[in-house]
Formats: sequence, C-alpha cells, structure tokens
Amino acid sequence: MAKKSAKSKGFRRQNAKKPYLSKRDIALLCVLVAAVAIGAFLLFRYDDGALKVTDGAVVADGDNWLIVNGSNTRGGARYFKLGEIGEIEGYSREAASVLTDANLPEYTFTAETEDVAADTITVACSHSSAAALANYAASTLSGIGGSEVGEPQSAELSGHAVQYFLYTVAPTEGEADEAEAEEAANGEASEAETDDTFRKTLCGYIDAGHDSCVVFRAESNVDAAEAYPADDAFVAALEQAIAAVTLENADR
Repeated sequence: MAKKSAKSKGFRRQNAKKPYLSKRDIALLCVLVAAVAIGAFLLFRYDDGALKVTDGAVVADGDNWLIVNGSNTRGGARYFKLGEIGEIEGYSREAASVLTDANLPEYTFTAETEDVAADTITVACSHSSAAALANYAASTLSGIGGSEVGEPQSAELSGHAVQYFLYTVAPTEGEADEAEAEEAANGEASEAETDDTFRKTLCGYIDAGHDSCVVFRAESNVDAAEAYPADDAFVAALEQAIAAVTLENADR
C-alpha cells in the first residue's frame, strides 16, 4: 500500500510571518520618538522673554517700561518688554493704559514751558515694523478730511534709524455745523463745539525687539496755520524723545 504523503496527512508547510516593522524601521521610529520628545522638552523650557502675567496683569518691576503685545493670535496675548522710557527735559511725564489693553502703557509728556515746539509728546509701542506702520498711518490719515499729510521720511536720530512723517489738521467747522443741524432737527439742544485750533503733528517710529517698534507722536496746537512750529523744530523734539528711550533685546 502506498504511503500517504505529509500533505495528505494534513501537514502544511507554514511560512514564517515577517514582522510588520523591520529592525531598521524600529530603529528609525525610536529615533523619531526621541527627537519629538526632545523637541517638546526644549519647547517647554524655551524662554522667549515673555513677561509673567498674574490675574490678567503684567508683572513689571518698573513704572517706565515700554511693553508690547507681541502675539498675532486671538486670546493669546504675550507681552514683551522692549525697553524703558526716561525723562524728557522741559516736559512732565504721565503714564496711562491704552484703551484696548490695560497692560500696554502709553506715556504722555506735557510741556512745562512755552519755548518748545511740541505741546505734548506721547510714546507707546506697536507690534509692527517701523516702516510698515509709518506707511500705513500716513496712508490712513490721508483719507481724513482736513488733513494734509507729508510723505514718510527716513533719518538717523539719536543713534536709531527713524521713519517719520508730519501732518496738519485744520479746524473742522463744517463737521460741527452738520452736527448742530442734525441735533436741531431732532429737537435736541446743540452741544456740538467747533474745534478752532490748528494742529501739527509729527509721527515717528523706531524698530525694537520682538518684531515691534516704538511709536512717538509730537503735537502742537496753535491759533493759525502761520503759527505752526517749523518742521526742523519738530524733528528736534522727536530726537529728544528718542534719546530718552533705552531699548533691549533688539535682536529678537
């Protein structure tokens, strides 16, 4: 009687299953996991210079800090110190928060004498480059009635590259007249007042750290256009204000 083959007896040759991942794949996966873990650790430990915030308020050691919100994301405010502002000779300094964010200070310097070009000089910060903000501001102001806006210019003042422009605003009698007419038509007592002053302003910008800039605004109100201070006098006031600023972390 013929012998039955191993196959007929129910034996089957089993092919060894290959692992889903080769030794090389496993090694690469381990390297990848390690790299991700190291990256997460470094990201967690990385100090980008953001100021500490406690109960919604920035923790600051000084009352003259120049602070900017360096975040472009909603609800993700991250505050950075760009530097400090000192005193400007002939002016008294007062700090206040900008309307949109209580953590962002704006400093107003008010003239204490009459022999200065600018009645007030304000200093604040913006998360923008100096050139971009100067061009944007000049373009925006050009669309406002009664304004005459000069072209943005570049200069070197107090050791900083500066972008600046000047603009003037004439009295807005027409706007006041329209407001008074509308109130009268509604049976209301008119409270509209005519702005009978001529205003000349110089806006200046210098780049700082964290892709931001420091913003300066020198302003003077006079009774007639003929009384406007000279442009050179405004530039000198800007230079004086810039000299009062000490920047830090300019390379960030």
